[in-house]
Amino acid sequence: MKRKLRFGLTVAGIAVGVALVFSLLSIAATAERIAVQQFTRLVGYDIAVFNGSLRQGRLQQRQIPLGSPVLQSPVAEYVAEAISSLQGVYAVSPVITVRGVVNGLSVTVQGIDLQTYVEVVGGVNIVEGKMFSCGNCSEAVVGRSLLLELNATVGSRLNLSIGSGVSEVLVSGVFETGMRIQEMVVYVPLDLVQKLAGMEGYATQILVKCESPRVVEAVVNSITSAFPGLSAVSMVAALQRVEEAVNTMTAFFLSIGAVALTAGGFGVMNTMFMAVVERTREIGILKSVGATDRFVFTLFITESALIGFTGSFTGLVVGIALSRLIPTAVVSIGGARSPGARSLQPPTNLRIAELVITPEAVSIAVVTGIAVATVAGLLPAYRAARMKPVEAVRYV
Repeated sequence: MKRKLRFGLTVAGIAVGVALVFSLLSIAATAERIAVQQFTRLVGYDIAVFNGSLRQGRLQQRQIPLGSPVLQSPVAEYVAEAISSLQGVYAVSPVITVRGVVNGLSVTVQGIDLQTYVEVVGGVNIVEGKMFSCGNCSEAVVGRSLLLELNATVGSRLNLSIGSGVSEVLVSGVFETGMRIQEMVVYVPLDLVQKLAGMEGYATQILVKCESPRVVEAVVNSITSAFPGLSAVSMVAALQRVEEAVNTMTAFFLSIGAVALTAGGFGVMNTMFMAVVERTREIGILKSVGATDRFVFTLFITESALIGFTGSFTGLVVGIALSRLIPTAVVSIGGARSPGARSLQPPTNLRIAELVITPEAVSIAVVTGIAVATVAGLLPAYRAARMKPVEAVRYV
């Protein structure tokens, strides 16, 4: 009975470590996929170009007055036309981002050129209504969260103020992103924002879509060479930084799992030493009838591996359950406690159906569990193999 209990507890120790390693690797893989999907969905363009110069120059012929709603140094719109002529560029779209006030609420206002914005970014995820009907009309597409804050609907009229400019805009559509902070935005025609902000002929950034991902870096170099005052940021590089951050998180998770597995390994070693002590007479009898040191060593190392095998697959089952429950529980609690949360339901991008279980995570968890148990059994097995038959038989 004691042996069974000890075996069960030892298996549980390995299972906990394996479950932790597997669940953390699965969560990290899920987070990486979600991050890449969100990044790709929200950032349809390949390059963002903005004015990186703090001095007056030929790209910036005006200063931003104190208190201006424009938060970035402006870029003349003619630069967009020049960039569109560069080799490898498919389309460009000037965008102006400013701070504005809608019905007394401070928001981010994005002025976009409808035709080119759709070509470069792919449009906006409109769930109600439609995009503005023209490029210079007083219409707006409002984020779902902002619309709820304003207690407005499609067809409502809102008072939009940008600096000293004021205009009444009609809500033509509602968009969603799944993230509240990104839904506190108002999209309006570029011409309207330029007029209200007093920034005719200027944008805060130029979005670029390339003909192929393979030419992105070449286009970045062409832009910075042709316009020294501009900064061009490749979204490919930004995505790589996101993946690097996820890799760092994965390494951190693996270190936590390694600690748990190390503790389980010491448990296996303790169990195997106890097994050697309890079976000393049996070892002596086996050696007396002709069992070799190698046979005894193999016998005990196989038992260690069996403990690791049982614990690993038990931990794999537990890990699958944990990796499904932990994200949902965390997101549910976080959503319930977040001030101004639009919904208490977990975001669709963390649903159980989308959990990522990779063959690598399964292999790493199971192989590591078995390996740790086997290594932990080496010293007890060696001690058993080196016993002298006469002394072992006399052991009481």
